[in-house]
Parts: sequence; structure tokens; C-alpha cells
Amino acid sequence: MVLRYIKDGRNALKTTNPGPRIDRILSGKRLSQSDETQRQEETHSPQRISTPGKEEEVSGRTTSPRQQPAHRKKENMQGRKPLVKWPKSNSKEWETINTELSLILSNIIGSAEKKLEMMGDLIYRYGEEKCGVKGQVRKNDMLPTPKSRRLQEIQQLVKERRRLKKLWRKATVEDREGINFLQEDLKHRLSKLRRAESLRIRRKKKEKARTDFYKDPFKFVKGICTKEKSGFLKTSKDQVEEHLRTIYTDEKKDEPIVVPTDIPPISPPQHQFDISPPKLKEVRQAVKKARSASAPGPNGVPYSIYKNAPDVLKILWKNMKVVWDKQIIPKAWRRAGGVFIPKEKNSTTIEQFRQINLLNIEGKIFFSVLAQRLTQYLKQNHFIDTSIQKAGIAGFSGCLEHNSIIWHQIQSAKREGKDLHVLFLDLANAYGSIPHSFLWAAFDFFQVPTKITNLVKHYFQDLQFCLTTSGFTTSWQPLEVGIMAGCTISPLAFTMAMEVIIRASKWVVGGERLQGNQRLPPIQAYMDDLTTLTTTVPCTKRLLEKLYQNIIRVRMKLKPNKCRSISIVKGQVTDQRFYVGGTPVPTVLEMPVKSLGRWYDAKLKDTEQFEQIKIDTSMYMERINKTLLPGKLKVWCFQFGILPRLLWPLTVYDIPITKVEKVERLISIQLKQWLGIPRCLSSVGLYGHGKLELPFTGLVEEFKCTKARLVMTITESDDAVVRTAAPRVVSGRKWNPSEAVQSAKSALYFRDVVGQVQHGRAGFGLIPKTPLWHKATSVQKRQLVEEEVRRQEEGERHAKAVSMAKQGRWTNWEGLEKKRLSWRGIWQMEGARLSFVLRATYDLVPSPQNLKEWYGEDPACSLCKVPASLRHILSGCTTSLTQGRYTWRHNQVLRELAAILEQRRTTTNNLPQTLIGQVNFINFVPAGQRQEHRTISKDASILQSAWDWKLEVDLDKKLVFPPEIVATTLRPDMVLWSPTTKLAYVVELTVPWEEGVEEAYERKKNKYSDLTAEASQNGWKISIFPVEVGCRGFVAISTTSLLRKIGVKGRSLQQAVKSISSIAEKSSNWLWIKCKDPIWAAR
Repeated sequence: MVLRYIKDGRNALKTTNPGPRIDRILSGKRLSQSDETQRQEETHSPQRISTPGKEEEVSGRTTSPRQQPAHRKKENMQGRKPLVKWPKSNSKEWETINTELSLILSNIIGSAEKKLEMMGDLIYRYGEEKCGVKGQVRKNDMLPTPKSRRLQEIQQLVKERRRLKKLWRKATVEDREGINFLQEDLKHRLSKLRRAESLRIRRKKKEKARTDFYKDPFKFVKGICTKEKSGFLKTSKDQVEEHLRTIYTDEKKDEPIVVPTDIPPISPPQHQFDISPPKLKEVRQAVKKARSASAPGPNGVPYSIYKNAPDVLKILWKNMKVVWDKQIIPKAWRRAGGVFIPKEKNSTTIEQFRQINLLNIEGKIFFSVLAQRLTQYLKQNHFIDTSIQKAGIAGFSGCLEHNSIIWHQIQSAKREGKDLHVLFLDLANAYGSIPHSFLWAAFDFFQVPTKITNLVKHYFQDLQFCLTTSGFTTSWQPLEVGIMAGCTISPLAFTMAMEVIIRASKWVVGGERLQGNQRLPPIQAYMDDLTTLTTTVPCTKRLLEKLYQNIIRVRMKLKPNKCRSISIVKGQVTDQRFYVGGTPVPTVLEMPVKSLGRWYDAKLKDTEQFEQIKIDTSMYMERINKTLLPGKLKVWCFQFGILPRLLWPLTVYDIPITKVEKVERLISIQLKQWLGIPRCLSSVGLYGHGKLELPFTGLVEEFKCTKARLVMTITESDDAVVRTAAPRVVSGRKWNPSEAVQSAKSALYFRDVVGQVQHGRAGFGLIPKTPLWHKATSVQKRQLVEEEVRRQEEGERHAKAVSMAKQGRWTNWEGLEKKRLSWRGIWQMEGARLSFVLRATYDLVPSPQNLKEWYGEDPACSLCKVPASLRHILSGCTTSLTQGRYTWRHNQVLRELAAILEQRRTTTNNLPQTLIGQVNFINFVPAGQRQEHRTISKDASILQSAWDWKLEVDLDKKLVFPPEIVATTLRPDMVLWSPTTKLAYVVELTVPWEEGVEEAYERKKNKYSDLTAEASQNGWKISIFPVEVGCRGFVAISTTSLLRKIGVKGRSLQQAVKSISSIAEKSSNWLWIKCKDPIWAAR
């Protein structure tokens, strides 16, 4: 309805009686504007558009209680609004939303600042009325669940039992016998009721676990792996506000901070800062990089609006250009709503909580563009020394490179008997205590244009936030000191300030000398984490004192009790003591320290870290096992919840691969239990990519890949210091990451020399191209090396499978398509069926033959009394053949295949007559020439030559071969023919044991060779299509070839193959279940 009033642009505002929709969206608080705006509004109706300014209410039209949402009791952007239920990103509703919102926003009158102020509120109100908001049910508002009749009966019986006990004590000997009888009966009834109640509770827990998992699997896994954090803040509002004022109030905020005079000067910038207004491309790029799941700010507008409504984003960009030029920051961009998050279990005091602030999305987009330009300015002019500070500048793996350098220097000093002193420094509340005046000093030092500095200053001058708890919402608190988490410009500003401190301190000492006459920087920094590496005690003291003075100078503090020191003299760890402002710094001999995700202890070895990894793995697997999820979902939890958590410590610590293999064996045992497969299944079948590929990977394979990535990160780093230092990546003597990477590079270089190679029977150009090694970027090279390492690992698995007599028989299968099980497919499969597929593929089902090998039982078949293996049960039992079991399975698969052919036949017969007979083929293009017109039909098939196709299937009734073609007693499974073109296709289906697919193809091909010759004498052309589907669900290449020839391609082909494979699996599973039943009953 909103389009009816704003379709004609500004004229819509002249309507005397606007509709309720536009009234609800554009009405609200009326605020005073400039005289010019008021004169413009005089020409309009009383229902005029205005924009919110200060947090004060002005008289205006009020909405009825029915129209006014109940939750909007506080309009002043304070707190957090309920989330709007916006449609999904792929929904077509966004077209309507984009059109309506752009029309509404384009008719707002006022300055750009006022428009941006009102923009978020209008978008939220529109979404609230169009899509609704997500309900928020408080625990206190929930009514208590009434007790069931069973619980009431249990309580009544418990009371009766107590009464009988009292009577028994007072009763005589004769009366006690009767009371004992009553007590036994009551005990039996209680146990029966409690057993039923426990089963009900367990069933409800199972249902809740599955519901929570399917609602958000990643959140479910995170809740399992992380420590429980809960609690309610029991501090009063006044105490919370006083605490916030104490932390974020700066009494010296007006006192300027001067950069130390002894800091080495920087050269003038060679590349100037781009101070032009934001470009639409930059704004779009900033929105594209943002996460759609990011929580909205106080106005309740998420990133999804600007990602899916391009016209709305364009309106925002136009207003951004105006405020950029006028140096104005809207008030809505300087307000943040936040909440308290508990740090531990049963948190109650304010020290046990951390706060999270959420700024409005529009301001974050604006400052993302500014931050991107500032980053480019600093990077192009080399103002940030990326060999020291690796945070805030994209393109560096900061934690990995710093950890590798520090650990390599420590191990080299121990191994070569050198001296080394390492200090890990910790700043007290670095992000919350950095003065704003120091940020502006850093901006001036790096010669940032005054226009940009003033723009950021205006943003920080009135930056305020409020925090919401379950009981209250604080008043607006000014942020006079520190930076705000979630702000897109603050991290880069903090990085610049830390760079000033580092530049003012590092010049007092020289770093350790490396190869090529290059020195290692004496300071390694990642945001506020500072680490010093020096070779002598005097140098260490001098550098530490200089850092301490510069940090105190900018009104920040070091925490000596959180700092640590490592001193190595002639290869031995000593207890050398260092001091920060007179306070001693503990050594790692006294207390270990964790820096950038890595632990350093007194032994300076990673032995204990491996033991911790082993303990954590067992703990994680046990937690998953205790959940009431089915096994297939537990496997998903491991792959996407546990495995990523193990990769980081396996990357940063020097752990031999033999120990990783031990951890993988522990994991494999649990995975096999969850999947319902025996422990004797090898890792080749569990993690390999053979004929049956499961969607999860092994720990050893991921360990090799992550070590290979680490080697590539170091050797291909953009930092020359890291490349020169060349830290060693150690993983034992069995497997060397550096040698593996070099082998992968050689293989990739050889592939470039050989060129693109075709595999199988695919034509030219059908194999997807991979980037050439000598043309690949650094990121692509890292991916190529990882793929090659995985390929080599798979080659080792395949070599191992060839040597396995039973589980490696799939290596002899020929003419079969690879079968890949996706997570969706596994979730849709029953647990018993999934177990059967895995067991049957590797012949690990408890067949009589296997039971004889395992336990010495009788190997005779229950039906025909001959030794029974799985092959005998599924395709070789004479009794099963006589009873029609195999025929039933054959017909099940044939019915599915016939449905596909019938659908294609009907589609072809319904095509327009002009398309019949137009079968386009790929034309050969000679060398040096180009094809001008490519006319390849997407649905080209062998059926497209006629429009009167007929289909006969040997199902439900005996098939008679069409006598008009030839008279014969043969009964193929399907006959597809066209009387006008005298074309016929004979399809013969076989469901054999997978190793007999090739033999079945040749046998059926020869069976109908005479029929082809006889039909040709009658003027008919017959093509024979023997197709096979393995009895364990592996589809032959002949089957997929037939489907492609009749026009089944793309996703339809995948679905067809999947359905045919599925029906073969289910049928064979039923045959296995009924293998001991002498009476056959089809399912």
C-alpha cells in the first residue's frame, strides 16, 4: 500500500489523508529543524517527513495503541530492538523490499545528516510491519509446566510408601505380613512408573538435542566444546554506571600527548591519501566483505538490507558523500548498544562479565571505507613496519609468523649454545586505556591529512554507549578513553598508536644478526602483544626501560605480574631477573606463559602440549558421545567442531607425526562406533577417496596439510625478515614438511611441463582447468601445494589398499562410477542402512563365511547349505534365485530406471515439431580457425530425432517384443522405439556383484547381437544398451552413459544416479536382513 502514496515521488506527500501504512512508517517523533526546512514543510500536508535529531520528543501525530508496537516504549535508540525476520538472501521478496524502501527513503526531506539519522528508524519500522519481529520469551514470563498424571501418581505412591513404613513400625507381627505384601506391590508399581518416566525424559532430551542441532549445528557443537559460561549480573544499575564511569572517564582528555622527540623521523609520503568522497564501488566492497550474521546496532538494521537491496545502498552512499564533504558524523553512528557476557560459570559480579558493544551498520560501512583507504596509505608508504607489527595490515599471517620466529630463535639458541633473552610484555587494559589524544598524535606523526583526522575526531568526540541487562538499561556513557570493540576504524588507529611506541623504543638496541647481513627486529608485536628478542642483558634492560618510559608517557601501563621472561645463556635456561618500574618480571621457570596462542614453559619443549592435545581430544569425544544425537550427527560434530580445534595446536607446536597417528587411532575407534562399523575397518576405507568416499577427513591428512601450509606461509611470506630467518617446521623423522612441500612443487612444475591431460573418455575441454604453477598467485600456490599433498596421501592409501586381500577388493572394480556420500545424504539415511553400505562395500558384514574366520562358526548358508559369503548371499544363492529374491531386486531397480526414461520420452514427444530432428553436434574446428556460431542444444539427446517414441517395460506383465520390428522370443527389460524413423533402443539391466560388471556387459551385448542383424534386414536400426547397477549400489559407467544420451544432464543426472543407487542399496539390504528367513516376503 505504501507504493500508492509515494509512487509519484514528492507529490505523494501532498495527499491530505495518507494511508495507514505511510502514516506508520513516516510518522513518529517530530523534531525541530532549520527555518528553511520548516518553510519547505509548510507547503505540504500535516503528515510531513522529518528526521530525528536530539533525543527529545516533539509533538506530532500519535499512533493508536494497536498500531504502536508494544516493545517500543523507549524510542531514543537506547538498548537493543528485537530482530526483524527479514527474508533469506535468495528470496524474491527482496525485489519488492528494495523498490518500496528506496521510494520511501528517497522522499525524506532535510539535510544529509538528518536523512541518515532517520534512515535506520524508517528501515526498521518498515521491516517490522512487513516481516514482523522475532519473539523474545523471558524465562520469568514462562508459566510452570503442569505435572503429568504419571508424576502425580508417583508422588502419591511415595507418600503411601512413607505411610506404610510408619504403620509397619507400629504394627504387630501378624499385621506386618500384610503391610509387607502392600509394600512389595507398591514397589513394583513405583519401579514401573519411574522406568516409564525415565524413558519419557530420555525421549524428550533426544528430541531437544536433535531440534537444537538442526536449528544451528555450529552453535550446538560450540556449546559442547567450550566451557559453560552462565550467570546473571547481580550488581545494581548505579554500581554498574559508576564502574563504567571509572573506566571510561579521562580527566586528562584535554591534555595533548606529544610524540617523543627522540623518535626517528619518517620520510614524506610518496603516495598521497585519497580524500575524495567514498565511491560506490568501495561501499559495495565494504558491504560484501561484512558478515551477514553480524548483529545490528541500536537501530536494528542488519547488513542483509544493504547486501540485498542495492537501491537502498545507493541512497546511503549518496548521503555518505555529503557528510564526508561537510565533515559531519550523524549522531546515530556515534551510539552503541551493548550487553554483558559472562566469562565463567555462575558469574554474578561485574568483574566476571565482559561487555560487547554494537554500533549501527551504516556508520561501520562508512568507516570501513575510510579504514581501507588509511590501510592502503600506510602500506604503500611503508609507515607500518610489517616485520614488527603484523596486526591491522592485511596480507600477513601474523600469529603464525611471529610464533615461528620466536620459537625458532629459542630452539636455535639452545641447540647452538647461544645467548638469547625473550620478554613477553602485557599492557593493562590496552584497548580500554589508550587516550584519544595519543591517537591524534599518531595520525599527525604519520602525516594523515587534516580532513581525515578531523573526521575521526568528530566521531570520537561524542561516542557513547549503553548496556542492557535483564533488569535495567544504563544511561548513555561517554567513551572518553580507549577504543570500542566492533568499530571498524578503531583497530587501525590503535595499530598506528602502537607503531609510534615501537618506533620510539626499538632504535636503542639492534636485533640479532641473520643471514645475508640482515637483522631480526628486537620487537615483535601483534596489536598490544609485545615480545622483545635480544642477545645481551644490557640490551634487554635498555630496551625494556625505553618501552616502559614511552608507555608511561602516553598514560598507559604495563602489568609486571602478567609479563614473563626467558633467558638462555650458552644454550641453558637461566633465572635472569628483569624489572618493570621496579617490579620483578616472573620467569617461565616460575610460571608458564601463553603468547599468541602458544604456551612456553620451563622445559621449552612441546612434549607436554601433545599430552594436553591428547587429553583434550578424549574430552571432546566423550562430550560428543554423551549427547543423545544419533551416530551420524556425532560424526558431523567431530568434523566441524573438534577437528578445527585440534588443527591450531597441531600447527604451532612441533609434534611428530607418529604421535598424531596415535591420536587419529583413538578418533577412528570412536567414529567407527558412531557409524556402526567394526573396528577392523582400516583407515583407508574410513578416510580414503576410493570407490566409496565419505565426507570427512583424517587427522593425519589434515596435519600434513596444515604443516605444508605453514611451510608455504613462511617461505612465500611478504616479509623479507621471515623469509631470511627461515624457521624450521619440525614433525619428526618419519615425515618432513619441507621435503613434502618441495616434492609437491616439483610435481606441480612437472604438470606445467606436461600440460593439460585428459582423463577417461572425456572430450577436449571437459576437464576443468587448474591454475599453472608459474602463473599462480601466492594464495593459489598454497592451495595447489595443499591439493598435491592430499593427492600424495591418497596415493599412499591406494597403495595400501592394493595389498589388502579383502578390504582392498574395490581396487579391482572396473567400469563403475565413484560413489560420494554427502552430509545431506548421510543425514537422510537410516543408521542401519548407512552401516550396511559401509560394511558391504568392504565385505565386513557378519556373513557366515566371515563369522567362521572371526569366531569359527558354521559357514553354511541358511537357505542352500553351501559356504555363504556376502557375494553368495547377494548374488549367488540358488535358493534365493529360485524364490525370486534377485528378480524382485532387479525389478525394483528397473522400475526406477524406467520412470526416468518415461519422463524423458514424454518430454521429447511433447516438444514442438520444429525442434524434432534438430540434433546439434560439436563441430570440429581446425587449428588456427575459430568457430563463429556455437549451436549446441542443452537438451541434445538420441530421442530428439523423433516425436512418437513408445516404451515397453518388462514389469507387472510379460513383455512381448514389438512384432513390427522383428519377431523374437527374447525379452529385454525395456524397448524404446519410434515407428516413423524406425529407430529402436533395447535396454537390458543387470544387478550383478560389482566385480562382475564387465562380464555382465559383454554377456548382454552378445545376447542381442543377432537381434540387431535381423532387425536391420527389416529396415530398422536397433541400438543395444546393456546397463549395470552393482548390488551394493555402485552404478556402472554404462548406466550414466545411457542417461546422458537420452538427455539427462547436470543436477538431474546426479539425482537420477543417486535414486538408482539408493534403490539398489535398499533392496540388497532387505535381502541381507532376510537371508536367514526360508520364507521370502518382498518388502
